[in-house]
Amino acid sequence: MKIGFLVKTLYAVGNPANGVAVQARCQARALSSLGHEVVLLNPWECQDLRQFDVLQFFFGGFGLSGIEKLRTKMGRLALIYAPILDSNEPNHLFRLAAWIGNVHPRLLTAQGEYRKQALASDAVVCRSTYEQQRLIKGLGVPEERTSIVLNGVEVAEKPPGKAALWDRLRAKWGLQEDFVLHVSEYTSQRKNVARLIEAVGPLGYPLVVAGWSEPGSVQQRLGRLAQAFPQVKLLGFLSREERDALYAGCRVFCLPSLHEGTGLVALEAATFGANIVITRNGAPPDYFGSYALYVDPYNVPEIRKATERAWNMPRTNDLRARALTELTWEQSAKGLLATYDRVLRGKSG
Repeated sequence: MKIGFLVKTLYAVGNPANGVAVQARCQARALSSLGHEVVLLNPWECQDLRQFDVLQFFFGGFGLSGIEKLRTKMGRLALIYAPILDSNEPNHLFRLAAWIGNVHPRLLTAQGEYRKQALASDAVVCRSTYEQQRLIKGLGVPEERTSIVLNGVEVAEKPPGKAALWDRLRAKWGLQEDFVLHVSEYTSQRKNVARLIEAVGPLGYPLVVAGWSEPGSVQQRLGRLAQAFPQVKLLGFLSREERDALYAGCRVFCLPSLHEGTGLVALEAATFGANIVITRNGAPPDYFGSYALYVDPYNVPEIRKATERAWNMPRTNDLRARALTELTWEQSAKGLLATYDRVLRGKSG
C-alpha cells in the first residue's frame, strides 16, 4: 500500500518536538516497518495523487484549507483525516462555531473548517475517546465514519536505569538526586507551567522545566516565578539523550496542561519508571488508565497535593509494561491499516 502523509507547512520552522509532527513521523516509520510505502509530502515536490492508495492529513483547519476539494481528483484514493482537537470548549459552543463557519463563505471559523474536512473524508481517526466524542457531538460527524487509533510510545527493550550521561548533566545543571520534571513547549499557555511552579515551589521539591520556549511575556513571567523558588530550574531545548537522562533521573513527571491530546512526553517518562501527575482534561485517561494521578489543571492546591503524593510513592514499571504490549507505534500503525482497509474495501465493493 502506498500512503501519503500531509501536515501543515508551518511545522518546518516551528518546535522540532511538535507533537503532531512526532506522531506523523512515528506512525510513518511503523507503517514502513510493516511493509508499506509512506511518502511525507511537502509543497516543494508536487505529487500525482493517482499513485497513492491513501492520503492522510493531520490537524486540518486553516493550515490545510481546501483539502476537501481534492475529492474530485482522487478517484478510489482514500482520504483519511487525523484531527488534533485540543481544547476544553463545551460541545455546544463547538457546534455553534462550526455552524457559523458554514452559513456563508465569508464567515470562517476553525471549527467550520474542521467540520468540512471531516465530512469530506472517508474516515476520521481519533487519538482518544474524548476526541471521538468531540467530533460526533461537537462537529456532527457520523460515528460510523470515526475510529479510535491510539498513539504509541517508543520503549527501550530493557528497563533503562540512570543513563551514563546523568552524572555529567547533574554536574552541569546542578541537579539534585531526585526531582520533579516537566518537558514541553513550556511557554505555551496550554502547558500551564506557571501553575505548576506555584504548586510545586512551596513543597521545596527540586523542579526541572525543560523544552522549547519562545521569548516574550510568558517566558519573562516564568523566569520571575522561578526566581522566587531557588530549587526551580528552567532549561532549554534538550537532545534526545539529555531528555532520556532526565526521564531516568526524575522521581515524578508532572504535565498539568489545560488539555492534552495524548501526553506523549509523560508516556515516555513513564517508560523510564517515573510516577506521573497529569491533567484529566482530554485524552490522558485512555493512555494512562489507573497508572497516573489526574488533576484539575486550574486547581493549584490539587496539583500540589498530587505531586506530593506521587513524590512519596515508589517508582514503578507498571505503565511501561502496558506500553510494551498496548501502546507501541506498531500497534498504532496496525490500527491505521485496519481503517484504511475498511475504507478501501468499501470503495471497491
